[in-house]
Amino acid sequence: MKAKKIYGGFEVFRAPFFAAVFLLLLVTATASATEGPAVMIVDYNVEPEALMPGDTGTITLVIKNPSIKTESLETGAIIGEFGISQQTLKTGDVSGTSTQGKSAEIETIRLSSRGSGIEWTSEGFQRTEYDNIGALGPGESIKISIPIKAAEYARDGTYHPEVCIEVENGENVRFPVSVKVDSSEVEILEMDVHPEISLSESKQIGLVVANNRPNPVNGVNVQVKTKTDELESTPVRIFVGGLGAYEKSEVSFTLTPLSAGDKDISFDVIYKNGDNVHHNDLESSISVKSIADVKLILLNAPEFVYKGEVAKIEFDVANGMAKDIKAVSVIQEVDNGSGGVRVLPSERFIGDIDAGDAYSASFELYSDDLGVGDTEIPFKLVFRDLDTDKRYEIPGYDLQIEVKEPQESELPIYLLIVALLVIIVVVAGLVWVKRKRRR
Repeated sequence: MKAKKIYGGFEVFRAPFFAAVFLLLLVTATASATEGPAVMIVDYNVEPEALMPGDTGTITLVIKNPSIKTESLETGAIIGEFGISQQTLKTGDVSGTSTQGKSAEIETIRLSSRGSGIEWTSEGFQRTEYDNIGALGPGESIKISIPIKAAEYARDGTYHPEVCIEVENGENVRFPVSVKVDSSEVEILEMDVHPEISLSESKQIGLVVANNRPNPVNGVNVQVKTKTDELESTPVRIFVGGLGAYEKSEVSFTLTPLSAGDKDISFDVIYKNGDNVHHNDLESSISVKSIADVKLILLNAPEFVYKGEVAKIEFDVANGMAKDIKAVSVIQEVDNGSGGVRVLPSERFIGDIDAGDAYSASFELYSDDLGVGDTEIPFKLVFRDLDTDKRYEIPGYDLQIEVKEPQESELPIYLLIVALLVIIVVVAGLVWVKRKRRR
């Protein structure tokens, strides 16, 4: 039979009472023994995934208070001589709760890089730590972003700066995070770039944009840089968008030369690694030659002209292309008043020329105001593409003509003939008269 004692007419069983007290003390002791650090870093993320030397980024931390609320076993209240209840205590009959967790007061969050090349970004008097973050209740978490920067001198590799969290009412935390530095770039590579282009045609060139980085990049643009009076590009800029790690994309431009000669051309790729803007160039050159199938051919021109005479000049314009051309003109390049050269007309408009056809163009050179000696008279050929309406200009022909002084001291040939005939008639008349007298 269980021991019992009577208090004020009520029976209280001693054995169950002491068992309940022991159980409550055991739960409290267990909770105290299993209590861990006040806060923990349960997750983090670095953006961008890999920084280039000089890049800025962020480390985003998830900080959590790991303590939780728990409920004790339920039991009937133990009263009697303790003044709690006037019921018989039975083991296992419990009611009421107790809280195990507590709030964590975070004082400071800072980054300890120890000269590793990754540091807290600071400009001027900007702080390099967070103060008085506040309290985290049991089970609560908070996200904190730390601004970081990779030093310009940082070498490729993985760095491990430490996040230091000071807690007022608990154990401090030191947590290393991994930050990658990679100097690989996004490059432009030639895929289909023609070394030579005809002056009268457009050529499509192909390029490859390659992301050599171990992380994605965004905002990728490719643009063409050239002198506007030498080459025309369609389009000028192409938006690629995002490129994944080690991904590539092909782009193409159409180039139209506006003049002959060697032309420098560059392609520029602009991209963002996180919020950091970078660019890379590709330098190239294209030789534009007058190998176009539209030609200006000289048919007739004198080697020399006496000053004051008019010389006739004749050309043929031949279209050897596989398509028609329009608005064809042959133009004398020197202004009428420049150097005393006067060519009429100064421009001979031909119009459309079908593929494989040829048309003539004639000019007259007036030498009144030309100086004695060699004279150069350049002509050029201008036309438009029938499909694209693009204008082409081809240096056609540089005509060389010698201008001589007029032969004023010499009589014209017909006067010499007349004088010779007169002399012959006179001599013949004298001979006839002399013979007649002898008879």
